[in-house]
Amino acid sequence: MITIHNLHKTLNKRKILDGIDFSFQENECIGLLGPNGAGKTTLIKCLMGILSYESGEISFQDQPIERYKKQIGYLSQYTDFKPWMTCRESLLFFGKLSGIKKELLEKRISETLKEVGLQDKQDVPVEQLSGGMKQRLGIAQAILHEPQLLILDEPVASLDPIGRNEIRNLIGRLKQRMTILLSTHILHDIREICDRYIIMKNGRIIKHLYREDQTIDLQQVRLQFRNAVSVDQVLNCFPSVTVEKLSPVAFLITGTHAFNLKHVLTACSLKQLDVISVGFHEVGLEDTFLELAADV
Repeated sequence: MITIHNLHKTLNKRKILDGIDFSFQENECIGLLGPNGAGKTTLIKCLMGILSYESGEISFQDQPIERYKKQIGYLSQYTDFKPWMTCRESLLFFGKLSGIKKELLEKRISETLKEVGLQDKQDVPVEQLSGGMKQRLGIAQAILHEPQLLILDEPVASLDPIGRNEIRNLIGRLKQRMTILLSTHILHDIREICDRYIIMKNGRIIKHLYREDQTIDLQQVRLQFRNAVSVDQVLNCFPSVTVEKLSPVAFLITGTHAFNLKHVLTACSLKQLDVISVGFHEVGLEDTFLELAADV
């Protein structure tokens, strides 16, 4: 559906985007991840046509993306709603800017407010909405014209847990009928929504991650004992490891070589420690992302 090829962008003699290459398909939900300053927002602005770029190309269904601007919905980090406008007035304003025909606009406003769960707030001024409600209104303006591609830039940033959950649920419903590119620097916010993740750092794509990308670390073992034990007791079993206490009965041990779980159980038994659970440590998506994005 959309292809980005060898995209380069420089601002103030600083390389912001350095050879970006990726594509995404219809009805795919992609998380664009990276630390602050990675180039995520700049890439989005290039996609939107807000910023130009020195070289490379962006195509939408094999055509220059500029021809398909009306097929893109966009929620920026800071949507400029007027605080005195009601929800309905706000969508009316943005709908007119989008060129939606008058006879269709009123119908779309009602449908969209219902879809984002604000049908009872249509006459409420924006300044009286909670953070989560304002963000839902922001998504409403982005989908008002029924775009094929929805771009969301940090949609859950600064929201409380209730607001974050509301937005995640809404995005989960929207992904059933449109392609979504979702930018954030916090994987936890979107890990249940996206089909895959693109990791950016210093203007480059450094990794593509998929939801199933969980690996087993053979050099780390999780142990759970029947009764509380001390770190020293665990170290007596494994003198050359590091030990992290997770709870009074649970520990994570890390060695320099792969563990043999049978040998682990034997070592604990020789020290009369009663193990009720043992297994290799799973390295999840968030662990992988943090390791890739770290500066050290």
